[in-house]
Amino acid sequence: METKVTTIYDYKSIDIPKPLIELQLPDLSAFIEDQCQKLAERHSKLELPEGQKHVLTDEMVQAEDLPGITTVEEYKDAMRREIPFTIRSQQSHMIVSDFLVPQLVQRSTFEINDEEATRESKHRLNIFEEKAKEQGLSLEAYGQKEFGVPTMDEGEVRQYVLYLGRTSFLFRVLAQEYLRQRGVTLDVVSYAEYVKSIAETTGMEEDNVREVLPIHIYMDEVPTVSMLDEMASWVYSQITFDE
Repeated sequence: METKVTTIYDYKSIDIPKPLIELQLPDLSAFIEDQCQKLAERHSKLELPEGQKHVLTDEMVQAEDLPGITTVEEYKDAMRREIPFTIRSQQSHMIVSDFLVPQLVQRSTFEINDEEATRESKHRLNIFEEKAKEQGLSLEAYGQKEFGVPTMDEGEVRQYVLYLGRTSFLFRVLAQEYLRQRGVTLDVVSYAEYVKSIAETTGMEEDNVREVLPIHIYMDEVPTVSMLDEMASWVYSQITFDE
C-alpha cells in the first residue's frame, strides 16, 4: 500500500499563536551603524590607530553600485525599510516549518504505509548522524546545537529527528495531493517546461538544469516547495510589528 492523504485540513483554519505574529521591532540604530562600519572597513584603504573607526562616505556607498542609493543617508534609509521585510520573511518561514506544517499534518488524515514512513524517518536520522560526524560532534551534542535545547539527551534527539522525518514525509505526500486537487499536473511534459523556464531565468543550459534537478527530485520537491511558499505568503500577511 502506498501512503496517501485522505483529508487535507485547511491550514488557514489553524490559529497561529499571537506571540509568533505580533512582533516587537528591535532598535535598528546600532545594527545599521554596525553595517555602515563594516562597509567602511571593506572600502577604506587607510590604516587607522587601534580604537579609531573608519567612517563611511558617499563614495564608498557609490562603489557598491546599489540602484538608487548614492549617499550614506540613502543607504541607512534603505536598511530601515528593508530590515522589517526581512524579519517578517524569516519569521513567516519559521512559523511554517516549525508550527504550521506539523499542525497541518496532525490535523489531516492519511492512510499510512508504516514501512514506507519508517524508512523515510530513518533516512532523515542517517543524514542527521552524518552531519554530526562531519562536525566532529556526538549525536546528542549536535542535536542540542541544532534544536537549541541543551537538556536533550541522545534518545530524545533520535526520537525528535525521527518525528521530523515522518512529518516531512507526510507533508510531501499531502503537498502532492494538494496540487493535484488544484489541477496542477506534474509529469514529463511539465518537467520539460519547468527545465526550460529555469534555463531561461538563470542562463543555464537545459542539460545542466536536469543534472541539478532530475525528474524524480522535481516530482518530489516541487509540490512541497510550492505549498510551503503559499503557506509562508499567507503567514507573512498576518505578521505585524507593535509600535
